[in-house]
Amino acid sequence: MRVERTEFGGTVGEAIIVELTTPESALLARDAARLHEAERTLAASFPAAARRDSFLAGRLAVHAALAEHGDSRANRMPILRDPRGRPQPSWADAPSLSIAHTRIRAVAAVSTQRSCKALGIDVEEIDRHRAEALLRMAISADERSVLAAVDPSLLIGPIALWCAREACVKTHDLQVGWFGSVLRVQSIEPVEPRVGEAEASWDLVICYESRPPMTAHVWQSHGALFALSAR
Repeated sequence: MRVERTEFGGTVGEAIIVELTTPESALLARDAARLHEAERTLAASFPAAARRDSFLAGRLAVHAALAEHGDSRANRMPILRDPRGRPQPSWADAPSLSIAHTRIRAVAAVSTQRSCKALGIDVEEIDRHRAEALLRMAISADERSVLAAVDPSLLIGPIALWCAREACVKTHDLQVGWFGSVLRVQSIEPVEPRVGEAEASWDLVICYESRPPMTAHVWQSHGALFALSAR
């Protein structure tokens, strides 16, 4: 498990990011015994073992982030789900938080700034087949040109855009279909890393209908791409 405090500034302020590589199911079940009974019960309701493991890993990650934040309720109160499936703390005045996961890892983010109303994090493994599928199904020709300007191989760019879209959807509580392709990338700019172990980082501006432009910070680390957005 990696725990990192990172200064993002703006609405986010300092963010606590916890990344957990999903262990074997037996080991995960052992660690999950520390979770609240309501969280374990919710996990057991998922019929697919992979989904149960992802849920448990995400809850372990977000509780670790809350504990790092110093929230005394982090170890004794459950984080369940709202009607749309988003993580929902069961106590008042909880900080903004978000969870995401892939088949092999879970990541959670918690903002330490009370003025942060919502936080969205996403993660995707770097995979050529995934990038090609996104280019075919969810990225326009104009967006392809924007991405190619910073990533001629079109391996990192498409996945970075996907993560940024997902982070913005979570942050701004958007309901979109068809891969979120109605969210359009306006710009993608390489920036100095804000996360300690990042190999590369970008700021993306995302547009959706008549809403003001949204922003997301994306970074590459340990074979994956991560995105964080906030409001």
